[in-house]
Amino acid sequence: MQLLGLDDVSLSSLPATRFPERASAYFCDKCGEDITGRFYVRHGHGSPPLGPPAFYCVCGERYLSGTREWDHLGSNERRISLGTLGISALFAVPFLASLTTVALGVREGNRALTIVGSVLAVITAPFLVSFVPGFLVVQNIAASIFRTRILSRLER
Repeated sequence: MQLLGLDDVSLSSLPATRFPERASAYFCDKCGEDITGRFYVRHGHGSPPLGPPAFYCVCGERYLSGTREWDHLGSNERRISLGTLGISALFAVPFLASLTTVALGVREGNRALTIVGSVLAVITAPFLVSFVPGFLVVQNIAASIFRTRILSRLER
């Protein structure tokens, strides 16, 4: 552990202009305000977090945040984001099919079909949890498109 430096728990504080150099806290170079929460460090090979690529401190100093907008992503990064959505939707299908079975059973007055659909809904409910990441991806993409395409036109 010592060779890898994994046991080093020292907290470092850096000026924001040194981002993306690793630190536990970043402060504004101009006013000293703690702006750590405004920075996003990219982890792994996934797509970068979506958001405004720059932000302004309370004193007016401009910093790059480590995020990018949907319109600025390459085709591979877009494909990775949409792949998350596709996998989430695929895992949500069994739960939605069981709910459809319940609805059909209730509408037709078929008690056996309603019970079978209800049991399947309980069994497949954990698959619904996998739909959450896909929903968040869609929400982030929509917010990014809104910022870049709609708000930018309103500001002109």
